[in-house]
Amino acid sequence: MATLQILTIVILFIIVLVSVVVGSRAHQKELELKERRLKLLQLKNRADRMEQHIIGLRSINTDMIVSDVFYDFYLENLRELISYTDDPEKIEQRIAKAEAEREEAPAHMNVEPDEMSFHEKTKYKERLTKAAKMLLYMRRKGRISNTHYKLCYVYLRWLNLWIQLNRQIVQANKNFHSGDMRVAQTLYSVIHSHLKSNNVDRPEKKELEKFVDGRMQEILAPQIMAIQEAENPEEVLSELVHSIEDLSAGVASEQLKDE
Repeated sequence: MATLQILTIVILFIIVLVSVVVGSRAHQKELELKERRLKLLQLKNRADRMEQHIIGLRSINTDMIVSDVFYDFYLENLRELISYTDDPEKIEQRIAKAEAEREEAPAHMNVEPDEMSFHEKTKYKERLTKAAKMLLYMRRKGRISNTHYKLCYVYLRWLNLWIQLNRQIVQANKNFHSGDMRVAQTLYSVIHSHLKSNNVDRPEKKELEKFVDGRMQEILAPQIMAIQEAENPEEVLSELVHSIEDLSAGVASEQLKDE
Protein backbone atom coordinates (compact mmCIF):
# COMPACT_ATOMS: atom_id res chain seq x y z
CA MET A 1 0.00 0.00 0.00
CA ALA A 2 2.77 2.38 0.94
CA THR A 3 4.57 1.55 -2.27
CA LEU A 4 1.46 2.43 -4.27
CA GLN A 5 1.17 5.80 -2.49
CA ILE A 6 4.79 6.60 -3.15
CA LEU A 7 4.37 5.64 -6.80
CA THR A 8 1.29 7.84 -7.06
CA ILE A 9 3.13 10.75 -5.51
CA VAL A 10 6.05 10.29 -7.89
CA ILE A 11 3.73 10.14 -10.88
CA LEU A 12 1.89 13.26 -9.73
CA PHE A 13 5.22 15.01 -9.17
CA ILE A 14 6.34 14.06 -12.68
CA ILE A 15 3.05 15.31 -14.11
CA VAL A 16 3.43 18.63 -12.28
CA LEU A 17 7.04 18.93 -13.37
CA VAL A 18 6.15 18.22 -16.99
CA SER A 19 3.28 20.73 -16.79
CA VAL A 20 5.64 23.39 -15.43
CA VAL A 21 8.21 22.69 -18.15
CA VAL A 22 5.59 22.70 -20.91
CA GLY A 23 3.98 25.84 -19.52
CA SER A 24 7.34 27.54 -19.21
CA ARG A 25 8.23 26.67 -22.78
CA ALA A 26 4.84 27.85 -24.03
CA HIS A 27 5.27 31.11 -22.14
CA GLN A 28 8.79 31.51 -23.53
CA LYS A 29 7.53 30.88 -27.06
CA GLU A 30 4.78 33.43 -26.52
CA LEU A 31 7.33 36.00 -25.35
CA GLU A 32 9.57 35.24 -28.32
CA LEU A 33 6.62 35.62 -30.67
CA LYS A 34 5.70 38.96 -29.11
CA GLU A 35 9.30 40.15 -29.35
CA ARG A 36 9.44 39.01 -32.97
CA ARG A 37 6.24 40.86 -33.82
CA LEU A 38 7.48 43.98 -32.03
CA LYS A 39 10.80 43.82 -33.88
CA LEU A 40 8.96 43.31 -37.17
CA LEU A 41 6.80 46.35 -36.49
CA GLN A 42 9.80 48.49 -35.48
CA LEU A 43 11.80 47.55 -38.58
CA LYS A 44 8.83 48.04 -40.90
CA ASN A 45 7.97 51.45 -39.45
CA ARG A 46 11.61 52.53 -39.60
CA ALA A 47 11.99 51.35 -43.20
CA ASP A 48 8.74 53.06 -44.26
CA ARG A 49 9.84 56.28 -42.57
CA MET A 50 13.22 56.24 -44.32
CA GLU A 51 11.54 55.54 -47.65
CA GLN A 52 9.34 58.60 -47.15
CA HIS A 53 12.40 60.76 -46.41
CA ILE A 54 14.01 59.59 -49.65
CA ILE A 55 10.85 60.13 -51.73
CA GLY A 56 10.24 63.53 -50.14
CA LEU A 57 13.57 64.95 -51.29
CA ARG A 58 13.74 63.25 -54.70
CA SER A 59 12.16 66.01 -56.83
CA ILE A 60 14.45 68.76 -55.51
CA ASN A 61 17.50 66.58 -54.87
CA THR A 62 20.61 67.69 -56.84
CA ASP A 63 23.13 65.83 -54.69
CA MET A 64 23.02 62.35 -53.13
CA ILE A 65 24.89 63.37 -49.97
CA VAL A 66 21.78 63.13 -47.76
CA SER A 67 19.97 60.46 -49.79
CA ASP A 68 22.98 58.13 -49.57
CA VAL A 69 22.84 58.29 -45.77
CA PHE A 70 19.13 57.53 -45.84
CA TYR A 71 19.53 54.73 -48.40
CA ASP A 72 22.19 53.05 -46.22
CA PHE A 73 19.85 53.04 -43.23
CA TYR A 74 16.82 52.08 -45.34
CA LEU A 75 18.52 49.09 -47.00
CA GLU A 76 19.99 47.93 -43.71
CA ASN A 77 16.52 47.87 -42.17
CA LEU A 78 15.05 46.03 -45.14
CA ARG A 79 17.75 43.34 -45.06
CA GLU A 80 17.19 42.80 -41.34
CA LEU A 81 13.44 42.75 -41.93
CA ILE A 82 13.76 39.66 -44.16
CA SER A 83 14.50 37.55 -41.05
CA TYR A 84 11.24 38.63 -39.37
CA THR A 85 8.69 38.89 -42.17
CA ASP A 86 6.41 36.15 -43.49
CA ASP A 87 6.81 37.57 -47.01
CA PRO A 88 10.58 37.86 -47.66
CA GLU A 89 10.02 38.04 -51.43
CA LYS A 90 8.19 41.33 -51.05
CA ILE A 91 11.06 42.77 -49.00
CA GLU A 92 13.60 41.56 -51.55
CA GLN A 93 11.66 43.42 -54.23
CA ARG A 94 11.82 46.60 -52.16
CA ILE A 95 15.57 46.12 -51.76
CA ALA A 96 16.07 45.66 -55.51
CA LYS A 97 13.93 48.74 -56.23
CA ALA A 98 15.84 50.87 -53.71
CA GLU A 99 19.24 49.77 -55.05
CA ALA A 100 18.16 50.59 -58.62
CA GLU A 101 16.81 54.02 -57.63
CA ARG A 102 19.99 54.77 -55.71
CA GLU A 103 22.02 54.32 -58.91
CA GLU A 104 19.94 56.94 -60.72
CA ALA A 105 21.52 60.37 -61.08
CA PRO A 106 19.96 63.12 -58.95
CA ALA A 107 17.93 65.89 -60.58
CA HIS A 108 19.90 68.51 -62.49
CA MET A 109 19.65 71.98 -61.01
CA ASN A 110 17.38 74.11 -63.19
CA VAL A 111 18.08 77.84 -62.87
CA GLU A 112 14.76 78.51 -64.60
CA PRO A 113 12.44 76.42 -62.40
CA ASP A 114 8.65 76.20 -62.34
CA GLU A 115 6.92 78.23 -59.68
CA MET A 116 6.03 76.42 -56.47
CA SER A 117 2.69 77.01 -54.83
CA PHE A 118 2.49 78.07 -51.19
CA HIS A 119 1.35 74.52 -50.34
CA GLU A 120 4.37 73.00 -52.16
CA LYS A 121 6.80 75.31 -50.37
CA THR A 122 5.26 74.46 -47.00
CA LYS A 123 5.39 70.74 -47.80
CA TYR A 124 9.05 70.84 -48.84
CA LYS A 125 10.07 72.87 -45.80
CA GLU A 126 8.37 70.33 -43.53
CA ARG A 127 10.24 67.54 -45.29
CA LEU A 128 13.55 69.36 -44.88
CA THR A 129 12.86 69.86 -41.16
CA LYS A 130 12.08 66.15 -40.72
CA ALA A 131 15.18 65.18 -42.71
CA ALA A 132 17.33 67.43 -40.50
CA LYS A 133 15.90 65.77 -37.37
CA MET A 134 16.60 62.32 -38.79
CA LEU A 135 20.21 63.28 -39.57
CA LEU A 136 20.63 64.57 -36.01
CA TYR A 137 19.25 61.28 -34.66
CA MET A 138 21.67 59.30 -36.83
CA ARG A 139 24.63 61.43 -35.71
CA ARG A 140 23.73 60.95 -32.05
CA LYS A 141 23.47 57.19 -32.63
CA GLY A 142 26.92 57.23 -34.21
CA ARG A 143 25.67 56.19 -37.64
CA ILE A 144 27.33 59.16 -39.36
CA SER A 145 30.34 61.23 -38.33
CA ASN A 146 30.01 64.79 -37.12
CA THR A 147 31.83 66.03 -40.25
CA HIS A 148 29.44 64.15 -42.54
CA TYR A 149 26.48 65.45 -40.55
CA LYS A 150 27.61 69.05 -41.01
CA LEU A 151 28.01 68.57 -44.77
CA CYS A 152 24.52 67.07 -44.99
CA TYR A 153 23.08 69.88 -42.88
CA VAL A 154 24.64 72.54 -45.13
CA TYR A 155 23.03 70.85 -48.12
CA LEU A 156 19.60 70.94 -46.44
CA ARG A 157 20.13 74.63 -45.68
CA TRP A 158 20.86 75.22 -49.37
CA LEU A 159 17.63 73.42 -50.38
CA ASN A 160 15.72 75.60 -47.94
CA LEU A 161 17.25 78.74 -49.49
CA TRP A 162 16.47 77.44 -53.00
CA ILE A 163 12.81 76.97 -52.05
CA GLN A 164 12.72 80.38 -50.39
CA LEU A 165 14.01 82.12 -53.54
CA ASN A 166 11.76 80.20 -55.94
CA ARG A 167 9.19 82.92 -56.55
CA GLN A 168 11.77 85.67 -57.09
CA ILE A 169 13.74 83.47 -59.52
CA VAL A 170 10.61 82.55 -61.50
CA GLN A 171 9.37 86.16 -61.67
CA ALA A 172 12.80 87.52 -62.59
CA ASN A 173 13.13 85.02 -65.43
CA LYS A 174 9.60 85.75 -66.68
CA ASN A 175 10.23 89.50 -66.78
CA PHE A 176 13.61 88.98 -68.46
CA HIS A 177 12.08 86.87 -71.25
CA SER A 178 9.13 89.25 -71.67
CA GLY A 179 11.49 92.22 -72.05
CA ASP A 180 10.62 94.04 -68.82
CA MET A 181 14.27 94.50 -67.91
CA ARG A 182 13.72 97.05 -65.13
CA VAL A 183 11.65 94.64 -63.03
CA ALA A 184 13.93 91.73 -63.95
CA GLN A 185 16.97 93.74 -62.87
CA THR A 186 15.40 94.57 -59.53
CA LEU A 187 14.41 90.97 -58.85
CA TYR A 188 17.82 89.63 -59.83
CA SER A 189 19.33 92.19 -57.46
CA VAL A 190 17.09 90.91 -54.65
CA ILE A 191 18.15 87.33 -55.40
CA HIS A 192 21.82 88.34 -55.53
CA SER A 193 21.48 90.09 -52.17
CA HIS A 194 19.92 86.99 -50.56
CA LEU A 195 22.68 84.77 -51.93
CA LYS A 196 25.45 87.05 -50.73
CA SER A 197 23.98 87.41 -47.24
CA ASN A 198 23.69 83.64 -46.81
CA ASN A 199 26.87 81.80 -45.75
CA VAL A 200 25.89 78.42 -47.27
CA ASP A 201 28.82 77.08 -49.31
CA ARG A 202 27.42 74.82 -52.01
CA PRO A 203 28.18 74.35 -55.76
CA GLU A 204 24.48 74.93 -56.54
CA LYS A 205 24.61 78.32 -54.86
CA LYS A 206 27.66 79.30 -56.91
CA GLU A 207 25.90 78.15 -60.07
CA LEU A 208 22.88 80.33 -59.26
CA GLU A 209 25.14 83.30 -58.45
CA LYS A 210 26.88 82.88 -61.80
CA PHE A 211 23.54 82.72 -63.60
CA VAL A 212 22.21 85.85 -61.86
CA ASP A 213 25.46 87.76 -62.54
CA GLY A 214 25.24 86.80 -66.21
CA ARG A 215 21.65 88.04 -66.47
CA MET A 216 22.55 91.27 -64.71
CA GLN A 217 25.38 91.87 -67.18
CA GLU A 218 23.00 91.32 -70.11
CA ILE A 219 20.49 93.77 -68.65
CA LEU A 220 23.03 96.45 -67.72
CA ALA A 221 25.07 96.36 -70.94
CA PRO A 222 22.68 98.63 -72.95
CA GLN A 223 22.25 100.96 -69.97
CA ILE A 224 26.00 101.32 -69.53
CA MET A 225 26.41 102.02 -73.21
CA ALA A 226 23.63 104.65 -73.09
CA ILE A 227 25.31 106.37 -70.15
CA GLN A 228 28.66 106.39 -71.95
CA GLU A 229 27.12 107.91 -75.08
CA ALA A 230 24.98 110.50 -73.29
CA GLU A 231 25.88 114.20 -73.36
CA ASN A 232 25.29 114.38 -69.62
CA PRO A 233 26.21 110.93 -68.16
CA GLU A 234 25.77 112.04 -64.55
CA GLU A 235 22.19 113.11 -65.10
CA VAL A 236 21.28 109.89 -66.95
CA LEU A 237 22.92 107.80 -64.24
CA SER A 238 21.09 109.70 -61.48
CA GLU A 239 17.72 109.19 -63.19
CA LEU A 240 18.47 105.51 -63.64
CA VAL A 241 19.39 105.08 -59.95
CA HIS A 242 16.19 106.84 -58.78
CA SER A 243 14.11 104.74 -61.14
CA ILE A 244 15.64 101.51 -59.84
CA GLU A 245 15.17 102.58 -56.21
CA ASP A 246 11.48 103.35 -56.78
CA LEU A 247 10.97 100.03 -58.54
CA SER A 248 12.85 98.15 -55.82
CA ALA A 249 10.60 99.69 -53.16
CA GLY A 250 7.53 98.60 -55.13
CA VAL A 251 8.82 95.05 -55.57
CA ALA A 252 9.73 94.79 -51.88
CA SER A 253 6.23 95.97 -50.93
CA GLU A 254 4.61 93.33 -53.16
CA GLN A 255 6.80 90.61 -51.69
CA LEU A 256 5.80 91.59 -48.14
CA LYS A 257 2.15 91.30 -49.14
CA ASP A 258 2.73 87.83 -50.57
CA GLU A 259 4.51 86.68 -47.43
